[in-house]
Amino acid sequence: MQIEINKKKYNCVFGVKFIRELDKEFGLVRNGVNLGMALTTSLPQLLSGNIDTLSNIIYTSTITENPRPSKDEVDDFLDNVKDIEAFFDETIESLEESNAGKLAVRALKEELKTSDTENPTQPKLTRTSSSIVSDI
Repeated sequence: MQIEINKKKYNCVFGVKFIRELDKEFGLVRNGVNLGMALTTSLPQLLSGNIDTLSNIIYTSTITENPRPSKDEVDDFLDNVKDIEAFFDETIESLEESNAGKLAVRALKEELKTSDTENPTQPKLTRTSSSIVSDI
């Protein structure tokens, strides 16, 4: 996946370095110990359309770029994306295609399927091809 900010192209790489940096910045901390799991806790927020989470994911995915864009540049980029729903979808698909992210994405999808069958009256998040919808 690639983004263009101020006429400069940046690769968004969802690999091991991305996971390591995401865990360092947003990992689950208990009793002073960082347990990681940042991607696992971020995925439901991405599926629900949380723009702050998307910004963090995109910024962190540029960890291999030198120089890399600033957080403000990533925020400005996202503020100007023409089809933000499609960009959310592209990001989630890129995560699912990466070795570092595919297991977490697959596990969440399975959890959502199980949740849908076990609690059919509960509000649930479902994704369509180009948008994220809360199905009540």
